[in-house]
Amino acid sequence: MKYTKFLILLISLVLILFSLNSVLFKSKKDKIIENNIVKIKEKKVKLSPKPISIKDLTLKQLWSYYLINPCYLPLLKDSSLWEKGTRVGFDYDDLFNDSLPIKNKYRNRYLVGDFNVLDLNLKNKQVQEIYPPLNTLKDFNGVPKDIVTKMDTTLYNSPRYYDLIKEMRARMKDSAEIYINFLEKVWQYRMVPIKREFSVEKSDLFAAGQSLILCEACKDTLIMLSKFSVSSKRQDIALKINQKGEKVKSYFEYLPYGKRRKYYAGLNRITSKNWETERKYEKLDIQRDVEVGGGNNRVTFYDGKAQLPNFLLIKPSKEYQNAMNGNGIHEVSLRTLARGMLGTANSIGCIRVSDFGSKFLRWWVPQNCNFFISFDDKRYHKKIEIKGDIIDYLPFKNQEQGDRFRKWINKYKPNIARLLEIKETGDYRNGFIIDAYYYHEKDYNSYLKNNQK
Repeated sequence: MKYTKFLILLISLVLILFSLNSVLFKSKKDKIIENNIVKIKEKKVKLSPKPISIKDLTLKQLWSYYLINPCYLPLLKDSSLWEKGTRVGFDYDDLFNDSLPIKNKYRNRYLVGDFNVLDLNLKNKQVQEIYPPLNTLKDFNGVPKDIVTKMDTTLYNSPRYYDLIKEMRARMKDSAEIYINFLEKVWQYRMVPIKREFSVEKSDLFAAGQSLILCEACKDTLIMLSKFSVSSKRQDIALKINQKGEKVKSYFEYLPYGKRRKYYAGLNRITSKNWETERKYEKLDIQRDVEVGGGNNRVTFYDGKAQLPNFLLIKPSKEYQNAMNGNGIHEVSLRTLARGMLGTANSIGCIRVSDFGSKFLRWWVPQNCNFFISFDDKRYHKKIEIKGDIIDYLPFKNQEQGDRFRKWINKYKPNIARLLEIKETGDYRNGFIIDAYYYHEKDYNSYLKNNQK
C-alpha cells in the first residue's frame, strides 16, 4: 500500500516538473510564433477604425457613396446640382420629417428625385427600377419571417395565394387583415420593373435616367429601399383660338433649367395624399393612413377630366418662394404613351410614375415626408441623335414581330400580360411590351431560338 501511494506521488511530481519546464523553457521558435500572434492581433485592432459618421463625410466621399446609392444626393453640396442663389445641399438632420413625433418609426423616411438622364461623363445614364423586398421594410417586422417571404413571392390570385391567406389568418389572427389588405390594394399590382436606356416617342429618341428613390436615414448609413422611373417637366400648354373661335390646347417645350430653374424647389414636403377610383378606400386604409401620419380618400382630376390617381401633393419649402405650387406625384394618366416615356422628362409639371409605383408610394410615404429634387442643367434632358432609322432602336421591327411577342407573353407569362394590359395584337412600339421584352429578353430569345421557322 505504501509503495502504491509513493508511486502515485512520484508520478504527480514528474508531471508538475514537466509542465514547469514547458513554460519556463519554451523554444525560441515557440516564443517567436507567440509574439507574432500578439502583433497580428494588435494590427487587427489598429486596422479596424471607428466608422466615419455621415456628418463627417467629405464631398469626395459623398460623391462616391451617391454613385452607388442616390439616397446620398441631398447631402451633395455641389452648386451644379441646385438652383443658383438657393441652398447648396443639405445636412443629415434635414432628411428627417420633423412634423412627426420623435419616436415615430416613419420619421426617417424621405424621397429623392434624381432627375439627371446623363451621367458625369454626359453619357446615357439608363434607368433600372428596384422593387423593395418586403423583408427589408420595417412595416413587416411583426410578421413571421416565413410569411413575409411567401407574401413577397406568391403569385397573386393563384392557388398558393389563397393558401397563404388562410395561413395568415390562422397564425396571425386579427392582425392578418392589415397585411392582407396590403396584398390586395398594393402588392398585387407589381409590374415588370422598368429597365431602359432610352425612350421612344413617335420618331424621336430620348435618354432615360430620371428616378424617384425611397430612402431611410439611419445612424451610420442611408438606406435605399426602392427606386421608380419617373417623368418630370419637359412641356407646357398654350391656349390658341382656332378658325371656329374655339380654344385649342397646344404643347411646347418648356424645360425647367437655366432661367426657369426655379420651377422645382430643392426641398419640398408631401402635404396631401389622395386616392383613386380604381380601389375602394376602406377602414383598413384609414388605419394605415393614421399609422403614417395622414391621408384621405379624395380623387384628383386634371382639368376636371383626366384622373391623376394616388396624387401626392408637392409643397415647396418656404425659402423657394418662386417654385411652382400645385404639382404632385401621380400615376401616368395617358397610360400607354406616358408609361413608355418614364425615365425621361416628358410631363407638363407633375412627377409621373407607374401604376404600381403610385400605389406603393401612396402606402409607403408618411405625411409631410421630405422630398428633395436635384439635377444638373446639363444632364437633365437629352434628345438622342438617331443614326439610321428609329426602328433600329426598337426590339420589334414590325407588327408581326410585336404580335408574336404578345402571344408568347400571354401564353407563358399571363400574369405579366394581365398587369401590363398586353393583348395578343397591338402596336409594336407600345411602351408596355417594350418593357416586358427587356425584362424577359433572355427567355423570349431562347424561345425564338428553339422555335425557329
